[in-house]
Amino acid sequence: MRQTTKLYLILAVTILIWGSSFVFVDMAIKDGASPTMLAMTRFIVASSILGAYLLLRPRRGMDRSDLRVFLLLGFIGIGVYYIFQYYGIKFAGAAISAILVTLLCPIMIFALSRSKLHEKVSSAQKVGLGIAAAGSFMVVTDGTLAFISNWEAIVGGVFGVICAVFWAVYTVKGKTLVKKYDPIESTAYISILGTLMLAPIAFADAQFVGGSYHLSFFLCAIYLGVFCTVVGYVFWFRALTGLDAFATGASLYFEPVVTVAFAWVLLGEGIGVIAAAGTVVTLVGVILVSRR
Repeated sequence: MRQTTKLYLILAVTILIWGSSFVFVDMAIKDGASPTMLAMTRFIVASSILGAYLLLRPRRGMDRSDLRVFLLLGFIGIGVYYIFQYYGIKFAGAAISAILVTLLCPIMIFALSRSKLHEKVSSAQKVGLGIAAAGSFMVVTDGTLAFISNWEAIVGGVFGVICAVFWAVYTVKGKTLVKKYDPIESTAYISILGTLMLAPIAFADAQFVGGSYHLSFFLCAIYLGVFCTVVGYVFWFRALTGLDAFATGASLYFEPVVTVAFAWVLLGEGIGVIAAAGTVVTLVGVILVSRR
């Protein structure tokens, strides 16, 4: 088997893992799990594994000058990000959340990087932004204004958009660390710091909101911590070593498809025709924005 083929298979497994995670989170939440405690347990598992990696393979350590950036990334990328994502799944469902978070992320990253670098935006990119916004509206509304009376759907959709904004900030700010630190090492620092920040929020949520801790909670937390965080990141960076960034990044567009398929098979949930069309429209907008 050719090396490129192996890398594409690794990439496909990564997208399968990440796409299915929305559904497994939805299943655990439907069993009564607290979204915040689920996120907390996930990163306790991941931080334990990544912390062991740092101990077994000592590095030069974190520069004090980078501590502020690591703290910011830990807070945005973990401390609050997964609270919004998991509550978004709870309110809007796995499929809608995956579509909004995954497809809006490239748009938000584009907008943020352009505003920071003050680069020109082409006419095609402006059109792409408008198309993506229209597609996202179709996904959330599914062709009807009945969603106005469904506050949970509105909140879930808003949370998905907030996640896209947070991940854009995380990505743009994280570029400053890529040149200085090993990807797994920087992920370990962010994971550990983010877990510490998430802890008080999770315990407060458990105290006031509560939640159930069935077998699905622990199985989901282990799956998210081991496969989605540790294995997923390792596979992702492994694919980046041999494939160009465009091919690797474009693979993320298939993540909502995986989520919708898993949601249909495991939960019996689907999306409406208008929402499905909105997904395609949003994807067209993302492609226009991504093109130079």
